[in-house]
Amino acid sequence: MNKHNIAIIAKNILNREETGIENYTINILKEFDKYNDFRFTVYINHKYENHEYKNIQFKYIKDKPLWMHLFLPLQLRKDKPGLIFSPVPSIPLFTRIKSIVVVHDLSFKYMNPKKVKTTIFFIKHSLNTATKIIAVSKFTKDQILDNFKIKENKIKIIYESCDRNLYKFEKKRKKTGKLQVLCVGTINKRKNFTHIVKTIPILKDKFDTVKLTIIGKYGDDYINLQKIIKDLKVEDNVIITGYVSNTELVNYFHKSDVFVYASKEEGFGIPILEAYSSGTPVVTSNVSATKEIGESASVLVDPDNFFDIANGIITAYENSDELIKLGLIEVKKYTWEKTSKEITKLMHKTIILS
Repeated sequence: MNKHNIAIIAKNILNREETGIENYTINILKEFDKYNDFRFTVYINHKYENHEYKNIQFKYIKDKPLWMHLFLPLQLRKDKPGLIFSPVPSIPLFTRIKSIVVVHDLSFKYMNPKKVKTTIFFIKHSLNTATKIIAVSKFTKDQILDNFKIKENKIKIIYESCDRNLYKFEKKRKKTGKLQVLCVGTINKRKNFTHIVKTIPILKDKFDTVKLTIIGKYGDDYINLQKIIKDLKVEDNVIITGYVSNTELVNYFHKSDVFVYASKEEGFGIPILEAYSSGTPVVTSNVSATKEIGESASVLVDPDNFFDIANGIITAYENSDELIKLGLIEVKKYTWEKTSKEITKLMHKTIILS
């Protein structure tokens, strides 16, 4: 049987720290490597040494201006793949090759206004040009339909997952009245960390001690977050670590009493699944995809109301045993094996389209 040649675009992805899209791509590649009816070539703009893969090859194209729209297409013309797969909505401007792109979110209003128009232009091009679109949640699919003139039958919902071999369950310590709260994500306005910090004075009336650990890269809301912490005089209650590796992150989940993911908008929410898998109770937003992913096993709160977030944290702490059980059940619905099977099934269908 002839193998289908699949081109995977990984521009600026595999050389970054392991955040959402990076984790998605790495885990999908691990699963793709198990398939013998495809020949995958990953096109990258940076040196990448990886010996884990048996059936996936990496092709380096020197990083230059117009990499995506000139130098990559020239190489694709030589290699003649049957399909392009892009883990983000970005494909060359001029290509006749069938393609599948993945949309994780469309959070335009939280971006730098100077970049929004350019970003929308390229996303619009990619969505219009792509043969098929993968949305990682129903919310994301609805966002695509609301923002772009795309036919609904062009979009396929395929959920993400988390590395359950890494994020393993560990029994919680006994409750002592000392509250350990964990937040994860780039420190930007969308992640809503300032509102979570505002819960600390409320929580201090309930618990002997309160510690909030925020893990993530410093983004555009870092200075404002520092100001809020200082104004509320809760410097001793907040730890901001910056970025940590996945291996380190597991330990933070294990030693935390509650995980809070009160974002204003998310396209999916892999950290919610990581918390479920680790055995950590979850508080998350009652809007966007976090409601979709979290409503069966989390405490849902209004992200714009820090009193509600505080009450949600207290509720999660007091009902932790039940939430942990629900989370461990819920996370079983999501696996990277299932995700990859649905993607490769879509690849087969897309390749044979006339």
